[in-house]
Amino acid sequence: MRALRSLVLALAMLSTTTVALAQETAPAVSLAQLGELYVKSGHIIPDGYLDQRVTVSAVVAEAAQRVGNEMLVTLTDATDKVKGHATIDRMSAAKAKSLHQGQVFSAVCTVEFSSNGPIALGDCDL
Repeated sequence: MRALRSLVLALAMLSTTTVALAQETAPAVSLAQLGELYVKSGHIIPDGYLDQRVTVSAVVAEAAQRVGNEMLVTLTDATDKVKGHATIDRMSAAKAKSLHQGQVFSAVCTVEFSSNGPIALGDCDL
């Protein structure tokens, strides 16, 4: 039992360290900045950002439960002009449940393909 606890603690620490390292290396971008690029590129995510990991900042518009304990969070920018959807990974699902409307959102996410709709961010680590 003691060995199991040690293993769980070690995995939790590794997960926290991995998220911290990802946040240090992922370029920072706001949802508003992604929105500007999206519009300039004809309502499509530019190739330079597609499938890239970024530290994105936004405002929570709504958080909702999804299948498999993943959370789909609806985001907006500070002016409520740019919309986005972020899928939170399973490791961060518990943190995502505490998100509430109007809260500042910051996470390392993968910019996914978006065309004529909200900006899609996937595999987000809070």
